[in-house]
Amino acid sequence: MVLLTGHKGFIGGHLTSDVGIDLKDGENILSCPLPDADVVIHLAAQPGVINSMKDPVHTVNNNITGTVRLLNHYKDAKFIFASSGGTIQETIESPYGLSKFCGEKFVKLMSKNYVILRFANVYGHGSRSVIDKFLNEDITIYGDGSAMRTYVHIDDLVRGIKQAIDWPTGTYYFGSEQNYSVNEIAKAIGKPIKYEDWRKGELKNANLKNTTPDWKPTKDVMEYIKEELC
Repeated sequence: MVLLTGHKGFIGGHLTSDVGIDLKDGENILSCPLPDADVVIHLAAQPGVINSMKDPVHTVNNNITGTVRLLNHYKDAKFIFASSGGTIQETIESPYGLSKFCGEKFVKLMSKNYVILRFANVYGHGSRSVIDKFLNEDITIYGDGSAMRTYVHIDDLVRGIKQAIDWPTGTYYFGSEQNYSVNEIAKAIGKPIKYEDWRKGELKNANLKNTTPDWKPTKDVMEYIKEELC
């Protein structure tokens, strides 16, 4: 039995499972009944660096306390935890990044059979990525645009999450060689660019290498942009 938390979110909506829990269904991970499961894919979280700066309490409750409740309940399950590339920073400057870092620590402490997945920036239709935001809105860059990011398409990510069910215990980066600055992405899209002050908490660089056992990304960022512009 596979339990998927956050099954109505952007990533969760592309996955299938035996049972799902999502706040959109009125199921608060902090208090809702927890079904039996042999595998837990824990995607549910309060996302976003800027949102976490505005409401750190909500972020901590969802991303740390919610994770601990699941770990405490599913002691014997395979626990797959969706983390973030933001946890690799020497200094974590947002409640979101810190909540994911703490989540990883609790997973290692409380689970004997876990896989921690550190996601790169996920793009694709319906995502909150800078790529899809720039494609659909006016382009505003916070800072000078030199910040580097690693990008992974949602289809590649979902395929990797499914493969991770069979991976040995450990921490893995869903990274790739697709590292581009915010300026490079904006210029590829070709719209006028507006620059504003860098926002506290946002990562300046988050390049992730692929450290998975048997997964490789297949989608190309620049090809995706070209196709969307046609």
